[in-house]
Amino acid sequence: MIYELSGDILLSGAKAIVQGVAPNDDFHHGLALQLRERMPAMYKDFRHYCHTQHPKSGG
Repeated sequence: MIYELSGDILLSGAKAIVQGVAPNDDFHHGLALQLRERMPAMYKDFRHYCHTQHPKSGG
């Protein structure tokens, strides 16, 4: 089920948060930046995946 929230989504207690990211996204703005700062391993894994698998945008 999808719920509409206001405020800091990272404090919502949600079990999953979905953020669409392009392979060349630098994670320097908005939610992507907050995710990078709070979960550096996730960012590192994403960068590694992009460098090794070369995913296409929109795929």
